Amino acid sequence: MSKKVLIFYISRYSGHFQAARAIEKGLREVAGDVEVEKINAFSYTNPILEKLINKAYLEVIKKKPEIWGHIYDNPDVMKKTSKAREALHKFNTSKVKKLLEGYSPDVVFCTQAFPCGMVADYKKSAGRNILLIGVLTDHAPHSYWLFDEVDFYVVPSEETARVLERKGVPSEKIKVYGIPVDPKFRRGRDRSRVRRDLGFRKEVPTILIMGGNQGLGAVEEAVRSLLGEAGHNYQLLVVTGSNKKLYTRLKRLERKKGRDNVRILSYVENIDELMEISDIIITKAGGMTIAEALTKNLPILVVDPIPGHERMNTDYLVEKGAAIEIRDDSHIRGIINGLFDSKNELDRLRKNSEKLSRPDSALDIAKLAFIE
Repeated sequence: MSKKVLIFYISRYSGHFQAARAIEKGLREVAGDVEVEKINAFSYTNPILEKLINKAYLEVIKKKPEIWGHIYDNPDVMKKTSKAREALHKFNTSKVKKLLEGYSPDVVFCTQAFPCGMVADYKKSAGRNILLIGVLTDHAPHSYWLFDEVDFYVVPSEETARVLERKGVPSEKIKVYGIPVDPKFRRGRDRSRVRRDLGFRKEVPTILIMGGNQGLGAVEEAVRSLLGEAGHNYQLLVVTGSNKKLYTRLKRLERKKGRDNVRILSYVENIDELMEISDIIITKAGGMTIAEALTKNLPILVVDPIPGHERMNTDYLVEKGAAIEIRDDSHIRGIINGLFDSKNELDRLRKNSEKLSRPDSALDIAKLAFIE
């Protein structure tokens, strides 16, 4: 009898969705007869609230990122918002109950804490024995994840595991399997074909610039800095994700500069190929992007991470020697030039990225569904 698996995420254009999709692919590789459904928890339970929360989050991290840093895993904020969160869970309980009882999954994966809490509440109130697995997609485990009803927590690193243990999670519940990366990142790509399709030359260094699925961070600043470079010959791959305004501005800049060594792309499905042909990535420190970059053994440059999860992700990467943090975007060009002028540092970053990579993460996580 095949397993029935439900995977909850939030927001279509997010690392949580990419993680959910990676787990689904991992499940299908591990067991072909598995039945899987992915559900956007916000959209399913309260689509209006989803839009409000997404808009508020984007406004905060763009204009007042220090506010996000203040509320992220802040015990005082947790205490003050506990009743509101309980009310929200209860408000959404009927829809979640209907879904869980209608679909009747054997296993539920959650790639974000909000749906994890709803399923935990359902398990507690209904007395259902569903295997509940929380999959953390950042190196900063906040306390909103903590529920006794969670059977396993999948975390990116040993450091993350120790933080959860200090928060009271039993060590036997914690699995250090990494952030789930689409299994396609494990496979090598035809670099010559990808470069040829892009019109790029094989011998010229390629820099990938991206800001996650929503095109956030210092993408435009990095492009402007490197487009003004006269002394070095680079090829720039720029991915703006779902950020249409950024895409339009950069396409306009590309035409104005008249360069043939720049490709401005919007939302793409072949990030694995773009990473395969790149020598460096300049990015925001979202957990999914850095996990994918590590899988491709890419040296990582993080520009001005926001407080909270990005700050903690960056600290982890820098401490492990897999990334360089750039605090001022005016330094981007100089740091890039220095790395390509001195290949030793580039090689060091690449080797450390390889050490941190977990290319089998999605498969390892998927196997948890079949624990008896």
